[in-house]
Amino acid sequence: MSKLFFFSFLVLSILLFSCKKDRFYSGNNDILKFSNDTLTFDTVFTTVGSVTRYFKVENPLKEAIKIDEIRLAGIPGNQFRINVDGIPGTSIFDVEIPAQDYIYIFAEVTVDPNSQANPFILLDEIQYFYNGNQQNSYLRAWGQNAYFHYGEIIEGDSIWQNDKPHVVIRTDTFPGVGVEAFGSLTILPGCRVYFDQGSAIFSDGPVTIGSPGCADSVVMQTDRVEDLPNGLEFETTAGLWLGIVLRNGASGNFHNVSLKNASYGIAGRWIFDDFTSFNTSNQPLIVMDKVKIQYSAVSSLFCLNSKVTATNCIFDDANNNLVTLAMGGDYDFTNCTFNGTGQGEALAISNFASNGSQGAYGDLTNGHFTNCIVYGGKGDELLLSNGVSASFSYLFENCLLRTTFPMDTLGFVDCIGNLNPSYDGSSNYAFSIGANSPCLGAGKITSLTDDYYCNPHNSPFDIGAVAFQN
Repeated sequence: MSKLFFFSFLVLSILLFSCKKDRFYSGNNDILKFSNDTLTFDTVFTTVGSVTRYFKVENPLKEAIKIDEIRLAGIPGNQFRINVDGIPGTSIFDVEIPAQDYIYIFAEVTVDPNSQANPFILLDEIQYFYNGNQQNSYLRAWGQNAYFHYGEIIEGDSIWQNDKPHVVIRTDTFPGVGVEAFGSLTILPGCRVYFDQGSAIFSDGPVTIGSPGCADSVVMQTDRVEDLPNGLEFETTAGLWLGIVLRNGASGNFHNVSLKNASYGIAGRWIFDDFTSFNTSNQPLIVMDKVKIQYSAVSSLFCLNSKVTATNCIFDDANNNLVTLAMGGDYDFTNCTFNGTGQGEALAISNFASNGSQGAYGDLTNGHFTNCIVYGGKGDELLLSNGVSASFSYLFENCLLRTTFPMDTLGFVDCIGNLNPSYDGSSNYAFSIGANSPCLGAGKITSLTDDYYCNPHNSPFDIGAVAFQN
């Protein structure tokens, strides 16, 4: 009898516990973890085709989560479909994820890469609703055919054509595109180059981007060209790719280039390389004309003991120093505009540099600035840091500067101090000076014939990259 009672009690207990419902999470914090919060379909479509990818949605808690609805936003024009643990649809309801478990979401996209109606990137959003909270993950696919450069090392002469966009993607083996010392890279006028998160062009050899004169611009920016459904925009976001890095012995010729959203913009040498390998015989040689660099996380132009010649260039909006010229070097800037917006100065010049583990001095043999605007929101947008262990030679001629340095001291000739450049906000040309600007006619005559926008320089010359337009 007692054995029968014990057996009956055991069966009843099992039944009771098997019928017990999981205790669901009741908070409203963002709990779900995604194996990939942006699922990218990196297949290159040359004809109409479909491809399927998947990712995991994880519940890291020690209690179950009940998701009231998983919904595909269904942005008009996009061709995504989803399947949640075997259930297809645009909205799937009452999805339970046990404690410390996960579900699979499969996504499919169909692309016609030759449709000019497609955006370059197709994007959609998956929304997760639970306990009054919403989380999102994203789907992304290439909407048009392009040249894709996956961790590519260039050992010969490479020419990028302008018939399709180029996309640079970092891999586990290399963060983008590398140019060997015995190779070269030429990017033709009219090219559009998009960079994946954290990618870059690293070069030990010659790089030529664009063409002199008034050729079509080369546009270099993040591949996040879309605006997200939640309102997030990437147009002015800094640091979405690394930049163009010219290492020891490399050269870079940049003409008619628009570069934005990088961390370092253009870098002469790499800050994390061995400083003891730097010397004047292997200085990166950089020539820039009609180049605009915007929205940089660190600096638009970051040089360590490099040689730079820049004309008609616009440097705008960096989180740190806008232009950093450190460890000395040889620099010549003519009719350039520096628009400081970040925490550091618009122009920082030093004969010392440190990367945290190494520090070194270098001679500033030449720092010559003619007809340049160096201006911004801070009281001093010019930093001149002279260490006694190296030479420090600079000259500003006919420049407008926001600085605490007196304009009648050595190193400043016919410069204007602390007056607003008075840009013409109504002009179609950004950073064009207005009719009442102190920069109007205050420049020095140079050999330049046209400005950033290929309009003729005035006589007498104006200060800045953009000449006054009547």
